[in-house]
Amino acid sequence: MTTSLLLLIDQLESEHVDVLHAVAMLRPSIETHDEVALKGALAAGGEALGAALTKHSEVEDQDLFPRIAEMIGEGMVSHFVEEHVRIRALRDRVYERMGQGAADFDGCAELCDLLADHMDREDQVLFPTARGVLDD
Repeated sequence: MTTSLLLLIDQLESEHVDVLHAVAMLRPSIETHDEVALKGALAAGGEALGAALTKHSEVEDQDLFPRIAEMIGEGMVSHFVEEHVRIRALRDRVYERMGQGAADFDGCAELCDLLADHMDREDQVLFPTARGVLDD
């Protein structure tokens, strides 16, 4: 079980790279308020921010987090689960508005900041803590 959890954490960390790349593609168009560039960046990042991100957060919520919560504490993971709900709702709103022809610069900026902060805390705090417990 320990090896499978460590491999799962490795996989999730590697998926963060793809999501953060999509976030980085959005930032210049947000900063310049370039609607055409924002729509292009959202389309280019559609897989990483869409189905892949949904699957990623579901794996964390349904597989990893319940298994590590008993080792590191429910409080350590519950905030991340709550953020997944916010992230998906915000992402859906941004893409819905894009589909309606509106560029949601504020929503995109909030999504980028939330994703970057969320994944940084997972990579820097949650996952190393889980690895530490699993290595014991």
